[in-house]
This record gives sequence, C-alpha cells and structure tokens, in this order.
Amino acid sequence: MKKKLKEKKKRKLKKFVNLSSELELMVKSIKINNPGLPEKIEQAFRIVDRKFFVKHSPYSDEALHVAFGQTISQPTTIARMLMYLDLFPGLDVLEVGTNTGYHAALVSWLVYPGTVTTIEIFPELAENAERNINKLIKHLKSKELKERFKIQIVVGDALDENNQIWFKKYDRIYFTAGVSKENLEKVKEMGKTLLKENGLLLFPSREFFDFGNLQLWKFKNGKLQLVLREKGYAFVPLLRQKDLEEIYKVVKRKK
Repeated sequence: MKKKLKEKKKRKLKKFVNLSSELELMVKSIKINNPGLPEKIEQAFRIVDRKFFVKHSPYSDEALHVAFGQTISQPTTIARMLMYLDLFPGLDVLEVGTNTGYHAALVSWLVYPGTVTTIEIFPELAENAERNINKLIKHLKSKELKERFKIQIVVGDALDENNQIWFKKYDRIYFTAGVSKENLEKVKEMGKTLLKENGLLLFPSREFFDFGNLQLWKFKNGKLQLVLREKGYAFVPLLRQKDLEEIYKVVKRKK
C-alpha cells in the first residue's frame, strides 16, 4: 500500500517536472547511503534538478569542482545535512557558502513559507547561483512550485559582524565549508548570537588537512550544546575576506 502511494505521488510529480532515469539513479544512491531518508527530502532532490546547478556529470553522487578551488558537495552528503537540520515549513534558515545555489534551493523547498538567506564570499559565485536558481524556477511548470524558491543571496564575509546577516535571528544555521580551529569560536559565537531558542547550528570541522567531523549544536537557554559529531567529512575551508584577497592576487598573477 505504501509503495503504491509513493508511485502515485511520483506520477503526480511528473506533471510538474521532468524526471530523468539519471536523476532517479542519483536519488537511489542518496537513499542507499542515507537509510531512513524522509520522503520530503527525496522529493526535494527530484524537484531541485541538479542539472541546473552543475554543468558536467550533474547526476554523479560525488563532489565536483566549481571555481576558485571551490566544490559542490556530493548529493549523499547534502542529504545527510538536510536530515540533521530537521527542516520543516516555516523555519528561517541561514546558509554560509552559497556555492552554486543548489543546497539553498533544496532547503528553500523544505522550509517554505519560511525564509532562506545564503551568504557567499565570491561575488562571481553569488551571481552564478542566482542565475542557476532562476533557471530552475523557469523550468518548473507550476506557479505553486515556482513560488517556493524565494532565496536572498548576500555577498561578503559571513563572520564579519557588520554584515547584514548578523541583524536577524534564525532557526537553523549551516555551513557548506569546513571550519578550522582558528574560526571555531567565532562560528560558535555566531550560533549563540543569531540562533533562536532551540535553533540548530551545523558545520563541518577541518582538523586533519581537509578532513574533520560534521558537528550539530543546539542553542538552548543561552548555551550551545553538542548534539552530534560524525567523522569522515572533507570540505573546502571557510574563507575570510583576507583569504579572498589572496586568492584574487593569485588568479591575477596567472592571467
């Protein structure tokens, strides 16, 4: 009975989006690597087609190079993060590291009519993410679906307290870049300052070269409490403004 219901929902979904066999294989890989994946997250991966955010091999379940040494995480890892964030309609979410806009679009689908604010330190990536999200919206066949992707993209250093993202409270804050020991306390301070009561903070740490733990913290009674620490994750480093300036110097020299 449950299987028939899922097939009926999938057939209904096909009226509004084009489901390819390659996309279905990607979803299957995500489910295998994330036992107990909620159906709403599975549906989000079908609605937010990765082909609008990745030019080459969009349905491979692996991390892919984007630009400026940045990568888009593999769908399996993104799904795990979505599960840990416990997303539901009405939440206000802050993402640190817009990248291609893919992760933010998935979150936007899950929390609508809640809000998604995402910050990216590279202006070029922020502009590209906006184009990608607009391509997805244009592709969707129903007004109801199109309205679920109102995402505010901000450019700048996420840990700079003068940035506009610091003047709002959030139910969830998550990072798509690895947090080094140097930035760890500042990230926790962000959680304490910007999270609403019972809000969640999720970020990958960088402890041994690129590798570290995925950490989930809960903000309660003015304190952050560690909820989960899972080993075996590798993310590009979280960048500050000074890091960005050095990267641009290198890019300019290569030209």
